Amino acid sequence: MDASESTVSPDGGAPAPSAEAASMGERVDEAASTETWLLYGATGRTGTLIAEQAVARGHRPVLSGRSPDRLRRLAGRLDLSWVAGEVTDVGRLIGGARLVLLAAGPFGTTAPPVLQACLDAGVHYLDVANEIPVARAVLAAGERARARGITALSAVGFGTVASDGLARLVADQVPAATQLDLAILLGTEGSSPGASASRTQALASGGWIRLDGRLVRTRLGAGARRLLTPAGRRTFMPFPTADLVLTGHTTGIPNVTVSLEVPMPPVVARLAMPALPALTRLVGERRRRAKASEPTSAPNAVESLLWARATAADGRSAESWMRTGEGYRYTARAAILAVEAALRSAPLGATTVARAFGAELCLAAGGELLGADAVKRGEQPHPAAEAKHGR
Repeated sequence: MDASESTVSPDGGAPAPSAEAASMGERVDEAASTETWLLYGATGRTGTLIAEQAVARGHRPVLSGRSPDRLRRLAGRLDLSWVAGEVTDVGRLIGGARLVLLAAGPFGTTAPPVLQACLDAGVHYLDVANEIPVARAVLAAGERARARGITALSAVGFGTVASDGLARLVADQVPAATQLDLAILLGTEGSSPGASASRTQALASGGWIRLDGRLVRTRLGAGARRLLTPAGRRTFMPFPTADLVLTGHTTGIPNVTVSLEVPMPPVVARLAMPALPALTRLVGERRRRAKASEPTSAPNAVESLLWARATAADGRSAESWMRTGEGYRYTARAAILAVEAALRSAPLGATTVARAFGAELCLAAGGELLGADAVKRGEQPHPAAEAKHGR
């Protein structure tokens, strides 16, 4: 069969939704579930989870990607149609779809042609990227997206639905905030080649923060510090994620720092991390060829934690911790909720999930706000909490 040919999977009943998918709440309304949309990158780790969640909530997406064999197997299991082709052929693969969700990385390479294809076809564009260049390109397409009558949303996975949603929650409590700080402990079951390649591209660009409304390059490792978390004390350092772009757009706060956990003392991070961009460029090809690592623990044994604090010039502030489940699974839930919201709403141009649909979506996808005593308990974490974060 030609790689660009589409087919419908064999007849059969739709698979029963998993307990986790069913726990997301009521299934999507029938009007939205009957809309045709395309999931490109469906056979990757994240894409497969998204496809499963979609079916569990009543959707019938067309699965797409590069491998006919892998698409055929997944589509057969989920009783869905599929179409194969290169990412540069998405314009031809869209067919009658009203929306494209991009789940194939590295997004610095895959997002530009898919975004352009969606603009040309006049269909909604969503991705699960978390890279600065992709977020900037999507927001920059705002005028064209409005003219074409579509919605364009970048980073509809864990990053940035969880992080930007939590940021809006605290920012709304401090209307005159001038500083926003985010800290993320991402817990995942293994990794995927696409995610690894995307991280490599991000690290190769070095450190970044948002300062006075502009992205400013910094030394990777600068600003590393220890924070007390619900899982104990951890080292965090500023990291170049799409939140720097999208959270600034959502909240209007001019100064934003996003920090991720690193497994070393702050002084070591400040000394060693500046060499990492050059190292990641050197080993980038090896990472692109790497296979996905297998999960090493059960889904309920892995969780992620996020912290956000908004601060005003006069010292007023609001902060909160949020817990989610495993990162890839949260991404699948968040992405489907974003698809549903985009299909239900009027065209919005290019925007963010939290700005368009509010902070509630980050909670609906599985976020749980933690009380102040959660951090106090974290001073002496239970061994199980340590294990959840690889400590």
